[in-house]
Amino acid sequence: MQLNFATTTIPTILLWGLGLAIFLVGGLIGYFNLSIDARKKMDTADQKIELARAEAERKIAEAQKMLDEAKALSAQTPKVVNEPAILRLKSNDGFRFQIEMDGQLLNAPLTPERKKRLIELLGYIRPWLEGATAAPQPVPSSQPVSTPVAAPQITPTPVSIPMPPPTVKPVTLSLNPVKPKPDPETEFKLLSMVKQIDTVLQRRIEGTPMEGLGIHLNDTPQGGLEVIIGLQRYDTIDDVPDPNIIAAIRAAIAEWEKKYVPGAS
Repeated sequence: MQLNFATTTIPTILLWGLGLAIFLVGGLIGYFNLSIDARKKMDTADQKIELARAEAERKIAEAQKMLDEAKALSAQTPKVVNEPAILRLKSNDGFRFQIEMDGQLLNAPLTPERKKRLIELLGYIRPWLEGATAAPQPVPSSQPVSTPVAAPQITPTPVSIPMPPPTVKPVTLSLNPVKPKPDPETEFKLLSMVKQIDTVLQRRIEGTPMEGLGIHLNDTPQGGLEVIIGLQRYDTIDDVPDPNIIAAIRAAIAEWEKKYVPGAS
């Protein structure tokens, strides 16, 4: 039996060609599907990255806003400076007390400079002591209230009694009544501390060239001391430009301490 080669080969070639075409078409379809899936995944990843970036930017903006608000609040809040106490009384156990002046403890004996500084500080406290008034004592409600009792009425019997002639005593009229002269020491004690020192100062400079300069010590509304020399006013003793006047004031303070401050000498 003899086969025709052309009859056998052509169908086979066609089948192989058709199979190859189907394979190629399937490969192309698979490639396109893979490309579409990859594009979708990339788009999803880009969206996630964009969302994460937006969220990060939002959080950064909120943190920056909070930081700006904190800086503004810090700028508006006044800073508290821990300055040393000018004069403070403290106790560690409730029985032993210590005095702290200008941030340092006072230990006896005091130097003349620290003693004068302490007296100047006490001058600021003196107005509170001098201006204090005692509060009125309340009347206890438990005290019995006395009720007035009407006395029995008695009808007097008229009695005729001879009246002696009236005696006229001479009355002396004085246009300038003599007032009792106050005690100078009592008047001195009623003065404020600054006025007491000023009184001592006036006695010391009497008859000296400083008498005509108009040197006086006055109380300030804040309870301090000011020096007046003629028409000039100085807030502190150290502001006075003349060292001789400063020495005279310091000497008056020392004399006042020695005579009128218990335990100062």
